[in-house]
Amino acid sequence: QDIILGRCSMCHTTEPAYDGIHWAPKGIVLDTPAAIAREARRIYVQAGLTSAMPPANVSFIEPGERAAIIAWYRGVTATDG
Repeated sequence: QDIILGRCSMCHTTEPAYDGIHWAPKGIVLDTPAAIAREARRIYVQAGLTSAMPPANVSFIEPGERAAIIAWYRGVTATDG
């Protein structure tokens, strides 16, 4: 959650703070724990497995943070069945 709030919610929020972004890209809002949980798979693919997000790594997400996203998602889905 801390990684997503720190690296993604600058754009993926109801009122983006990133210059030039006027609304959350693709309408994906990641500024609450519930919203992050809802988008877990998308976060896993876009920011964990690939480097698609953030574009050009504008928020400087670290390889260890990407690994943590992968571990988080796999842990979440492993307990979900």
